[in-house]
Amino acid sequence: MSANTSKYPQPPFTQAIALSGDRAGSKGTFQFAGFAWIDDTKVTLVKGDMQNLKTPPEWRQLLRLISLAHRLKKPIVLWNLPVVHIATKQRKISLANTQAIQNAELALLKLPHPILTVFDESYNGTYPLPEPIWNDGVVLVGSSDIQLPESEKVKVAQDPTEIASAILELLYQAETIPATKLIAHRRTALHMLAKGKTEFSSKLPLQ
Repeated sequence: MSANTSKYPQPPFTQAIALSGDRAGSKGTFQFAGFAWIDDTKVTLVKGDMQNLKTPPEWRQLLRLISLAHRLKKPIVLWNLPVVHIATKQRKISLANTQAIQNAELALLKLPHPILTVFDESYNGTYPLPEPIWNDGVVLVGSSDIQLPESEKVKVAQDPTEIASAILELLYQAETIPATKLIAHRRTALHMLAKGKTEFSSKLPLQ
């Protein structure tokens, strides 16, 4: 993957380094993929939308970002990227898609560091919130009208200026949980999703 200092940084991020590329030569279509900082806190950030993760190269790019996060011991922030919803649709397209999706999902499942999801005002109601598996914390921006179960894992930022503190609070909270429990919670969520249960986020233990 190639790297370059990006002009992307916008609140809540203060600095960023974009990482792009695929072994097949694709640069990917994510709005941003790489490392980003909130002051001194570094995260692996993947920002996109429903138009992303439609091809094996994009899933392979996501897998390499997950692998980097694992190696560098950094959390992941998935921004406007409903991985579960997209994977459900895309795994039916081709065998190549299915294999690439499974590899990325397995890497997310085993990641021993926090995974946060952020959905901002761009959310248009076409997919469910929050992502039931790949999050150890959820930040919703300006989403007070969305009905969600009460949970310490969910923070609502009524204003964009509140996003940074919401992310940092959830990261601090998740980082106090042993990696084995983070992974166990994701496995439980995956099992419940496979059984067709969707209303469980408030029942999953944090510690």
